[in-house]
Amino acid sequence: MTRMSRQSLVLLGCCLLLDCSSSPPMQYHTLKTIAPAMAIANASNQIVVRVQPVVIPPELDRLQLVSRSGPYSVHIADSDRWAAPLEDQVSRVVSDDLSARLPPNLVADPNEPATNEPRRLLSIAIADFYSDGTCAATLRANWTLRNPTGGSEHGTEQLQVPASEPCAGAVPAAMSAALAVLSDRLAGMIAGQPAPSNANATR
Repeated sequence: MTRMSRQSLVLLGCCLLLDCSSSPPMQYHTLKTIAPAMAIANASNQIVVRVQPVVIPPELDRLQLVSRSGPYSVHIADSDRWAAPLEDQVSRVVSDDLSARLPPNLVADPNEPATNEPRRLLSIAIADFYSDGTCAATLRANWTLRNPTGGSEHGTEQLQVPASEPCAGAVPAAMSAALAVLSDRLAGMIAGQPAPSNANATR
């Protein structure tokens, strides 16, 4: 091997090492349930509610965290990823948030098999669920609550939750807070009562 070839290999090895060392470490994130400031003690409608699998937009259906970088563009963070599919996490958190806000046994365990008992079915379709340059979370969701008698209620909730910590770790926390506010509003609707005061995030 010539001297020039050896020097080239050394330079190539150094470049590869520098490239690897400059890559940011992979971070994995989860959404979490947030306890309500006050739970609803009584509900006018005692029919159990089952939260259906949540639907999210295709552009969010990926393991990487996605944020808005402009009116027509998004940023995909390759080094920040969800520990589980976002759709599954949102479904779990909303179900757990509603269970914490409503009277006991009014929200069906999503892991239990379906039964023949009357159930109200809550469907949620997420239209927007992004963070922005400040790491505030914007959430817009369409919901439908179907009664076992065939009637249904429909609505749209849109809200924004500011970041509560430095931007590096704020996105999952702000998104979890946004789901908590959504659950506050849905819990009031399900129980037939006004939403609690802590559900007044920016619309």
